[in-house]
Amino acid sequence: MTAERSARSRLARGIAGAGALGAAAGLAYAGLRASARRRAAETTRGAAPPSPALVGLEAELELPAETRHLDVPVRDGGSVHVSAYGTGPPIVLLHGVTLQSSVWAYQFRDLGDRHRMIALDLRGHGSSEPGSAGMSIAAMADDLADVLEALDLRHATLVGHSMGGMTVLRFARRHADVLAARVGAIALVASAGGISPPMAGWRRVAPAVAGLVVAGHTALNKAGRPIIPASSNAERATQVVFGERPDPAAVRKTHQLSRAMDAHRFVALLPELVGFDERSAFEDLPVPCVVVAGARDRVTPPRYANALHQTLPGSRLVVWPGAGHMLMYERREALAQLLDQLSEAASTGRGVPPTPE
Repeated sequence: MTAERSARSRLARGIAGAGALGAAAGLAYAGLRASARRRAAETTRGAAPPSPALVGLEAELELPAETRHLDVPVRDGGSVHVSAYGTGPPIVLLHGVTLQSSVWAYQFRDLGDRHRMIALDLRGHGSSEPGSAGMSIAAMADDLADVLEALDLRHATLVGHSMGGMTVLRFARRHADVLAARVGAIALVASAGGISPPMAGWRRVAPAVAGLVVAGHTALNKAGRPIIPASSNAERATQVVFGERPDPAAVRKTHQLSRAMDAHRFVALLPELVGFDERSAFEDLPVPCVVVAGARDRVTPPRYANALHQTLPGSRLVVWPGAGHMLMYERREALAQLLDQLSEAASTGRGVPPTPE
């Protein structure tokens, strides 16, 4: 057998194995949902109500009552829901997958007295609706460009959490002109330039694997069903995205936000998340950039932040000990300080700010 035929044979076996993995994943997903529904029925009966103190903390995790809401039409016929609060230099916030704009409630409260806080519901999340381009990170990047121009923002600080950070990276590739005209600084929070494993041929195989999961989910689950059940077990499982000593109110809020997303839309994003790759160097990024990670992040571990930092010449890397993936909750004060400093850099052009402890 020649080397070329041998290589083709290995690739064919890889694709076949990936197909089996995808089919198994689809069936496993359906099985997990069925099991979760059974646990939900068993654990929600007779559950104790949250304590009054917890209810008070949860109220603070909602956007301020004075928050303004608008829907911005975007190029493919969809719409992006925007929440805005405060006045001053703009800070634009993009959440991660399954979340929505209210995940930035602390930042609205902490910075809204001196900044114009603007948070987007990414398409398919919250009150935003995808248009003809469907559920893709490229379409989210286009949405971001449309919102920046519709609101006529200048010297904006872009903050992308997890998939929101991926959206910012794709935006920087696709809309360098809009970035140069309207963005003054970037913060990539618990994000990555790509999460696929370093395997030969993975980028060709990954879409097929994810596609089989999508097909399995579509066949076995009804539209409109939430991703996770309303059970105490599921809420406790949400703690995996937090680091040390998570705040119960923040865990509960994260669980509620994730339940609000339609499972079909989440599954439709799987090929995008698995196949996303913006790991080539951003040699010409014209604005200061900070890459932020939690040392205990199990979703996008610090190695992703390190790799991302390497692709962004001149960027600053910040790793907060003990923190997990939900840094807007876990490091509220430090994140507010960082965004204050980064916004000043966006307005003055002084470069990357020092690292807050």
